[in-house]
Order: sequence, then structure tokens, then C-alpha cells
Amino acid sequence: MKRWLLCLVCVVHLISACTPAGTGAPLSTEPAGAKDAYPSAAAAEPTAEQTAAPASAYPATEPAPSPEAAPASPQKGGKIVRAISTEPSTLDPNGGAASGQNVLLPYLLDTLVYRDLDNSYKPYLAESWKVAPNGMTYIFNLKPGILFHDGTPLNAAAVVFTYTRAVQEGSKSALVSALSSVEKIEAVSDTQVVFTLKRPSTTLLSALSNAYAGIISPAAVEKLGDKFGLSPVGSGPFMMKEWKPGESITLARFDSYAWPPAVVKNTGAPLIDELVFKIVPDATAVLTGFQAGEIDMLFVNQPAQFKALGKDKNATLVEANLHSLIYLGFNVAKPPFDNVDVRNAIAAAINKEEIVKLAVGGKGTAAFSPLPPTLPGFDASLADLAPKFDLTTAAELLKKAGYEQQADQSWKNTASGEMLILEILTSTRPPNETIATIVQDQLSKLGVAVTIKALDSNAVTELGNKGDYKVMLWRYDWNDPDVLNMYLSSSRIGKTNRSNYSNPAVDELLSKAGATMDEGKRNGLYVDAQKLIIADQPWVPLYSPIDTIAIRSTIKDVVIGPMGRVLLNDAWVGPKE
Repeated sequence: MKRWLLCLVCVVHLISACTPAGTGAPLSTEPAGAKDAYPSAAAAEPTAEQTAAPASAYPATEPAPSPEAAPASPQKGGKIVRAISTEPSTLDPNGGAASGQNVLLPYLLDTLVYRDLDNSYKPYLAESWKVAPNGMTYIFNLKPGILFHDGTPLNAAAVVFTYTRAVQEGSKSALVSALSSVEKIEAVSDTQVVFTLKRPSTTLLSALSNAYAGIISPAAVEKLGDKFGLSPVGSGPFMMKEWKPGESITLARFDSYAWPPAVVKNTGAPLIDELVFKIVPDATAVLTGFQAGEIDMLFVNQPAQFKALGKDKNATLVEANLHSLIYLGFNVAKPPFDNVDVRNAIAAAINKEEIVKLAVGGKGTAAFSPLPPTLPGFDASLADLAPKFDLTTAAELLKKAGYEQQADQSWKNTASGEMLILEILTSTRPPNETIATIVQDQLSKLGVAVTIKALDSNAVTELGNKGDYKVMLWRYDWNDPDVLNMYLSSSRIGKTNRSNYSNPAVDELLSKAGATMDEGKRNGLYVDAQKLIIADQPWVPLYSPIDTIAIRSTIKDVVIGPMGRVLLNDAWVGPKE
């Protein structure tokens, strides 16, 4: 079998007004009276030279040339089966975020803008946009002729409906925090939407490119009511076909699709007939399914998977950057974790390098700050402020917190008489249980007893939102340092701030960062916020993973986008090799 090669070509970096290749005309029609009012933020269409290249703007799977025969041509038909470890509880983007949603939603829903691998923004549903010099107004011009899966038009009114509903119903959604800077959204015409802000925002475009910001059909919401999340209607390249609870979710090609982002070559409907998401929680079963030909695509997150698939001629392994962090989060509203010395003691007893080695076979980087190295605002010098792995220091901190070590090495609070016992809440999604078991073993060397409560991801999210836990092993994937605001600001307590962490000085820094347009100053504010967060230690950052996707060799022209997004607009199923 021939292995595919991964190719990269340059993408156009978006800063100001751009025009389509080969023309001198603006990309879009300006609103009446707005000519030259704002600098344009529209992106250029790819040039002829760029579109002629065989690879996309992302790592893509390509068949290797054969000396015996020419590569097969793209063909229509067939299906792709992708494994997911967790079944989403809903596919309603306006509700609370749930595991698995961010994988499926981009196939069903389109966003106004598309965030590229280089963090520039490209047209998607909006063919262009303009930003006021003071950053307080955004004008988006929609592509004409866009349809939802139900045949109704995707227009400016649908955009206003989507985001109004998100704010009203999505109190636990990360998107609500990002939209907090918006004063109002208006449909000026069928194809023009105006966002008026309360204050400048550096995070609005990032939020609008997120999977949870996909535009939904108002008619379908009205028709389906609270069942919309089981059969969402958007304008994406695929539409809902069938949901078999506990088994699979099947999407079918949307034949009318004709408005993809410029990063793919196919400007029409996908070539494949169906995209099936097979729900397989067990990592061993996923690997067995791939080897048996029943699964075509999976996230690789276990050492055994890396070892087996690395030698499998039917698999191509592609790295994807999700800007992720695996962390141990404390509920700082509950004793004993309302005591920073206890939190720092636990942090000092954890060997993060050992976790990376044993849990994921070295496919990650030990962490020390609440931002991964791939995000702006990360500062390597902050490592000097973080607790180091040192059991002696950990024991001293527990004594400082009022604990006394017993003859059996356990720890007893001298004031309350309670023993120090941790229950780690986590999901059954691999490799979480493995990580929790390693932490359990490491803390036993300090004399701290640990129990593990592993549930499905939806149950963990529910308990986390209620604050019904003391320690949670979790993960985030986000493309902007404003993730600190979403998960650690006081305003998000009871919503996405599951740690119940509150520090007014951190709140102020994060608020300023979200409104600071100068990138250097903004990053400095995030660094200052991280210094305080590290001192407070509401989280023990464990590691940033190197996420890997395995793709079957018969699946051609798959494009890996930002945040590990797998674009299948160009994909086709080739003959067995």
C-alpha cells in the first residue's frame, strides 16, 4: 500500500481589505453610506496559482504516485465512518456545551467566518465584513442564495435569531461569554448584519468562528421546539439522517451545498454520500474496529493505539493542534480545597512528566500554566512560579494547612479531625481513567488516599455545572486565550467556571485583555493574569496533548483544519489498496 503524503501550502493572512484574485473589485458590496467608513476585514479568494496546487491550506491526505498506475480520480459515493468516544446529549449549539458536539456541529452548521490555521479569518457565510476604527461596530455581508437543509433561506434575520437565542438559552455555553460585549445585533437587509458592541472586543471574530456559533434555521426551531437538538437544521455540507442512541449518528450529503470556506477545492456538495459517527467508548474496541475495516477515522490517544496504527499500512497518522490542556480542577468553594496550601500540596505531589509518558506514550508536553504553549499569552518563564514535583514540599504544605501525618502515612486535619481523601471525578473518555489512576498512585506516595469516580462525559458535565464534586480531571480545547475568562472569571461561576474560583484582580485583567486591541499589550495582560492564577492554583495543569487522527488509506483528500477539525468537502472513497 502506498502511504499518503501530507502537504502544506501557504494561506493568505488576513489583516485588511482584500479583493478576489484576478480582479480589482472589492470582495463585497459596501453598505450604503459606509464607503471608506471602516477598514475592510474581508479575505481574498485564493489565486489561480493557489487553487491549482494539489494540496489544501492544511495537512491533507494525498495518494502517493504509483510507478505502476496513475492515481485513481475522485469519485462520488460511499461513506466514511468515524469513531467518537462520547455520545453528545444534544446537537443544539445554543444549549450548554456537551462532549462530542464540537466534532459534529461543523458538518451540520456553518459559521459567519472561518478561522484559519494561521489564526487569520476567512469568509464563510459572510463574504466580507468591516470593523469600525473604534472597534465598536462590525458589519457582515452574507453570501446570497444560502439555504438551510429545510429549504428556507439563511439570511440576516436568521443570524440575529441564532445569536439572540444563544444569549437567551445558552447560559452554560462558552459562546454566551464571548457575546457579552455585544449590545445589539440588527438585520439591515436580507444579506447584511450589524453588530454593535458595548466595548471593543478582541474575541468576537474568534467566537463567531467557533462550532457553537453555527447559524440555525428559525423555522426548524419553531417546528421542532425542544427536540431541535436531536435533529438540528443548519446550512452545513451534511444534514441529519438518523440518530440511533448509544450506537451511531448518521449524516447525509446536502446536495444543495455551494458555500464552503475557500480553504477547500470543492465548491459544491461533498462527494461522499454519508458520514457516520460510531459511538465507541472503549479505546481497544475502536482500534479493533479500525483493523477490521469497520471504522475509517479516529482520534488516537492511547499508547497501544499509537504502536499498532504506526505499523498499520492501512493507516495514516496526522497530528492536529486543538490548543488543549488536561488539568485537575479543584472546587475551591468546598473544603479542604478552599485552602490554597492544600491545593499547592497536591500540585507538588504530581509528577506530570510521568503522566505524559505512561498515559499517552510521551505524546504531550508537561504543563505549568493554564494556557497551552500554542496559544498567545503563553509565557515559558511562568514555569518558575508553578509548584515543582517535590514530595517533601508537599508534606510541608499540608502541615502548614493544619494537617498531621498519621502512623499509616495518612493525613488528618488537626482542627476538624477529618482525613484528607480525594475523589477525582472524570469521564470514561480515554485516557482520563488512566491519568486518574496514575495520579492516584502518585498521591499515595504522599499518603493521600484517592478514589476515582468515572462517568460518561455528559454526567460529569452535569455534576461539574452543579458544583457537585471536589476534584475534577478535565480537558478544554479552545483557540483563544480568552478561555481563561470563560473558565476562571467570577462572572462565569455556576456556568462554565466549575471551580467556583474568584479573584477580582484576575477578573479585571481578563476583562481588560478582552477589550485591548494591541496584541502585545493583550498578551501581557494574560501573562499577568496567569501569574495570579498559578499562585492561587485552582487548577493543576497536567499536560498539553499532541492530538493525532488516524485515517484509512482508502479515504482520499481529507483536510485537517484548525482545532483538529476534519474537513470532508474534498474527501472521497478510493478502491482498496
